[in-house]
Amino acid sequence: MSRMSGHRAWPFAALLILVAACAPAPDPGRVDVQQLMAAPSSYPQETGLRWSYLRDGARLDAPRYVETVEGPAVVDGDVWIAFRLVGGGQDTTHFRQFRPDGVFLRRQTRPGGSITFDPPILELPAEGELRVGAVWGGNTTSRWDFPQAPLGQRRFDLQIEYVYMVVDRREVAVAGRSYDVFVISRTTRTFDDEGAITEEFTQQLWFALGVGKVRHENGWFLVETNFEAGRPTP
Repeated sequence: MSRMSGHRAWPFAALLILVAACAPAPDPGRVDVQQLMAAPSSYPQETGLRWSYLRDGARLDAPRYVETVEGPAVVDGDVWIAFRLVGGGQDTTHFRQFRPDGVFLRRQTRPGGSITFDPPILELPAEGELRVGAVWGGNTTSRWDFPQAPLGQRRFDLQIEYVYMVVDRREVAVAGRSYDVFVISRTTRTFDDEGAITEEFTQQLWFALGVGKVRHENGWFLVETNFEAGRPTP
């Protein structure tokens, strides 16, 4: 087009026609899929729910960690609910069941492989048992399956012991909204074949009924949801 514009002998009307032909067509819009949902359960699990997180002190326009409930999926012949978390270079899906006796985590998938917990990890107790002083935990085998990893790291098992404890209940304010949260401490230990501890670490999360994680165990804080969550701070 730049070569043609140099021909000054072209009539002005022809130039207008050329410019009009090169102008971008109006954007017809894009496909916009929205999940319609009722108010979240006390332990949120409804398809389409979304949480956005940032690290403490991050700018609100910084890239976020976003978790979305993608809905039911079949894992090992049973139905579980998929929660997909993306951001910070990661793309992880957790498969959970919400039972009368608590919330259970069966599998975690990442690009290139998966980690399956046998038996599933009990992440939260029955709703009526979530209170300050509550303790729960267990032992599980985590089966790692990463077919493209180097030899010796493709398939292996790790023995895990985990303990959760509700250490406090408090009102917190995050990103302009107030939440009533249970402060939960989680300690995880892994063992070698001889039963010796190879790693031990403790994480803390804040959980609000009807909202979900206000402070993620990875140290992120809730800054936005696609449902009504918390109360505006004064």
